[in-house]
Amino acid sequence: MLWKNSRPSLVSRSPRTASRSPWPRSFWLVAVVGAAAVAALVPLVTLLVSDDAASNLVEETLPLVRSLVHLTTLAAVACLSLATFLPLRSDAAEALTTTARRFSFHGSIAGLAAVLACALLLLWTYFNVLGEGPLEGAGFGDLGEFLNQLASGRALMAQMGLLLAGAVFAFLARTILPLRMALFLTVAAATTMALGGHSASEGGHDVAMFSMAAHIAAASLWVGGLAGLGLLARGSPELLGPAVARFSRLALICAVVVGVSGAANALVRVEDLAALPGSLYGLILLLKVVAFTALIIFGALHRRRLLRLENFTSNPFLQLTAGELVVMGAAYGLATALVSLDPPTTSALASALVS
Repeated sequence: MLWKNSRPSLVSRSPRTASRSPWPRSFWLVAVVGAAAVAALVPLVTLLVSDDAASNLVEETLPLVRSLVHLTTLAAVACLSLATFLPLRSDAAEALTTTARRFSFHGSIAGLAAVLACALLLLWTYFNVLGEGPLEGAGFGDLGEFLNQLASGRALMAQMGLLLAGAVFAFLARTILPLRMALFLTVAAATTMALGGHSASEGGHDVAMFSMAAHIAAASLWVGGLAGLGLLARGSPELLGPAVARFSRLALICAVVVGVSGAANALVRVEDLAALPGSLYGLILLLKVVAFTALIIFGALHRRRLLRLENFTSNPFLQLTAGELVVMGAAYGLATALVSLDPPTTSALASALVS
């Protein structure tokens, strides 16, 4: 969501007013669950309809495990970014408020959950490389070689280390500096996926890798920040105004970075743009562009609608962001699906024309 020049005074601080219509709060939770389900199912459906049919249980469930890593990491980013948006204590320099410390603690728990999810993804990726899962008799004799020689193994190990360090900083945070360090480490952990994915082996390696890292970092802060504001609107609506004002500038920057880095990465990865039409990769890429465009429109409409009101409670905010989170879930799922697909080549286009 794109917010610009948001005014904290627009948010009503009256708890009685905020509780008149409790249904948007429940609806927002449904939207969050729906967004998570969409983000997990889109890559799985893409795998099922692609030409590369899964040959075993590990390959079939790999997109779900990868989505679990994304969702737990986003949960950590949501809690930590929200804690940074909140105002500091007035009686102590750089000290966090009780609410900020609570969200920082929740962020540390989510970070530890992301570490466990990464460990599971590490095993699943290892079994996928072997071509068989533990139920088919695969062992761990080659795990050391996998971690030493394959970029995906090293990237996952780095991701686990960064997430663990971020969780420790978040748990110990009492002032703003360690909290910001925790957020930085968690977002950095998310970007390690660019080191082990297709972008790390594409032509124009540096451009592909750095554009993907920027894309993931900006998307994580954008999605996580919006989800964090939803949590705040449900739990402490009186703090929503200042937090939205801080998030507004970040959301605009993230949207620009996501658009520019996504376009740069697509140009580097796709060998021939003429091969995109008619390919599954081209369809997923088009749907992702549509979802991104919808998010921009969402932000513009939300800003105009809310800023016209002299006063609003947390309920209108939750109503407006619920649909946006679902679209973000779809965009995230489409991005995850693109990671598992190879872009079409000129030879593939020629074969299709001949056939």
